[in-house]
Amino acid sequence: MDVKQAEFLVNGYVTFENLLPVEKIDRLHEAFMALLNQVRDRETEIQPRDRGDLRTGKGRMQLENRYTMYWPLDPPFADPELYENPVILDFLEQYWGTDDFFISCLHSNTPYPGSSMQKWHRDTILLTPGVGNQRHPHFGVKIPLVDTTEENGSFELYPCSQYVAEAAYEGEYDDILARGDFPHARRLNLKRGTMWVQDPRALHRGTPNRSDHARPELCICYSLSWFRVPNQVELYRESFEGLSERGKKLFTDARLLD
Repeated sequence: MDVKQAEFLVNGYVTFENLLPVEKIDRLHEAFMALLNQVRDRETEIQPRDRGDLRTGKGRMQLENRYTMYWPLDPPFADPELYENPVILDFLEQYWGTDDFFISCLHSNTPYPGSSMQKWHRDTILLTPGVGNQRHPHFGVKIPLVDTTEENGSFELYPCSQYVAEAAYEGEYDDILARGDFPHARRLNLKRGTMWVQDPRALHRGTPNRSDHARPELCICYSLSWFRVPNQVELYRESFEGLSERGKKLFTDARLLD
């Protein structure tokens, strides 16, 4: 078995270092922060729903000094190396045994300085409570736009927790992990240029940002053709029409905006 597949199946995540040029990441960072700062200037209170539009910053304050945002497939984000990366697509095809999957979200979660610790959580529901399935039909590919460190609030994850399928534990992981004796969690301190894949069932949390800068990270969600997420990915029609044939297949479920 490919070692990256094995790492993902065991740990619930896998990293691909030096997959993107740092110069490209820096251009993405500049464009992303211009959008996100518009969201931050507009959204001064915690909101339950995203507001705005893709080209002026669609998002919200999720927690104090932590923001979610959806990003448009406009330059410099309209880059096949991000959403149609051959290394990532090959990994997904090996994992699922098919190329019949689509992109179901383009979003982000960014802690600014002063953000607090998140609770341990999953990014999906238990599809089969009581049964720890080996493969999940949906997960995120993430692209840090700055080097991530413990100072700026790097991602923390419990390896192997993706197979815990006890429904009674849901919502109680902070208490369980604080009182029990468990293996150590992992902090993902990553260099920009890395792309990494996360099983959304693996327990994880965002950590406090104590630096002087935001820690942005792009997320591209991929799902098997039969799986649906609550929010449909949005693309401008001209962006969709400029895609390759594989790109159009990947965005086959997108809601096109005029």
